[in-house]
Amino acid sequence: MNLLDSDNGVWTPCTEEDKVMVRRQMNRLLDTGHFRNSRRYPVLFRYIVEEALEGRGEFLKERLLGVHVFDRPVDYDTATDPIVRVTIAEIRKRIAQYYHEKAHDSEMRIELLPGRYVPEFHFSKGAGLDRRQAPVFARTSAEAQDAKSTIGPSGPQAAANPRIWPGRNSRFPLSVRYALGTVTALLIAFGVAAFWKWTHPSAIDELWRPLLANRQTIIFCLPVGNRSGAETAAAAGILVGEHAPNTDNVIPPVLIASDSSSAPTFLAREVLGENVEFSDTLATFRLSNYLAARHRESIFRSNTSTTLNDLRQGPVVLIGGLDNQWTLRALAPLRYRFAGTDHEQYWIIDTKNPSMKDWRLDLDAPLSDVKRDFAIIARIHDESIGQVEMIVAGIGMSGTAAAGEFLVDPQGMEELRRRIGSGFRDHDFEVVLGMDVVDGVAGSPRILDVAIK
Repeated sequence: MNLLDSDNGVWTPCTEEDKVMVRRQMNRLLDTGHFRNSRRYPVLFRYIVEEALEGRGEFLKERLLGVHVFDRPVDYDTATDPIVRVTIAEIRKRIAQYYHEKAHDSEMRIELLPGRYVPEFHFSKGAGLDRRQAPVFARTSAEAQDAKSTIGPSGPQAAANPRIWPGRNSRFPLSVRYALGTVTALLIAFGVAAFWKWTHPSAIDELWRPLLANRQTIIFCLPVGNRSGAETAAAAGILVGEHAPNTDNVIPPVLIASDSSSAPTFLAREVLGENVEFSDTLATFRLSNYLAARHRESIFRSNTSTTLNDLRQGPVVLIGGLDNQWTLRALAPLRYRFAGTDHEQYWIIDTKNPSMKDWRLDLDAPLSDVKRDFAIIARIHDESIGQVEMIVAGIGMSGTAAAGEFLVDPQGMEELRRRIGSGFRDHDFEVVLGMDVVDGVAGSPRILDVAIK
């Protein structure tokens, strides 16, 4: 069924015939001097039209267009790199110039409203068509003749008139034959490219495939408040280092009573309960942008309000280490874990070599004295919740931010795939990362060790 908004004349193409008509009009525009001599404008124009025709208009956002069309990284700064806005403005201007010409008054209109990236489709009043029938009957007589010629006769008539099919003596104009050849070549090229991508997925795609396979919403669990690592570890029932803190008065966040006598004040909630560290936010931002670019939805929960049942609702990304009890819980059975106390240092312990403390950080050291930070990333199938978990956890704040960057870095993922080998797509694994730090800002992370389950 063809949909038409009677108030503003916006038409929604539903059938394949409708979509063919839109593409035909799009190609008319692209074949003019307004677009033909540009590389950038036709690519973006064609992309937004095709996405709208496939019903994915809600994903036509500035950042996603920059990623998909102009190969920008998922966390690129749209304020300093306005390539999408500039290109859309030029496309809008060229469309207006095309329809300003009298010869195009009766054609279908493809419009881009200011401030939007989703094209609209209209039928001109000058065409003299019943709008309810326009999507079905808006084919010109010349196009109908082209379609008839394309189908051609059958039986004895075809045998008597061999010139009906394209060839040296074909009835098809040279431009039509050229267009058919171009389309065929493009379809072959796209088919080859799609087959190659399907048989040779990138390392990033393989890394995230277990979390994206069932199309469930991805759950991000972020630490909030300023609970110390010792308190969080004790609340999670995990002892760190040789000097476990006194846990007599420590209450797990998910078990805090709700009666008025023991409930925190509004001010305490404002000051302690709802703050998220910038590094955790940065890691979450990078990963959620990657997921959005692949049309996956995400929801964000605080570690203090998350329950085990919440984690059963979909794949999980655990952000933060010492301040997130769910991260510590997930790491407890693994080879690499966090250890230490606030009274000495924190480090990543290797349970196969527990005396080794090379991957350590003194959180009480002056900022300028901290030269290195460390982080754990892991992808595991957690049987207790029946979901896949991705862990992004640094000892310090800079470690968490760098770990989030690493998980969407193509070169880093290729190196990780090489280290893990042929089971990279399916095996659970745990990785220790190290990174240089200058004034609290981490450099590019490096793989220090890998454990495969």
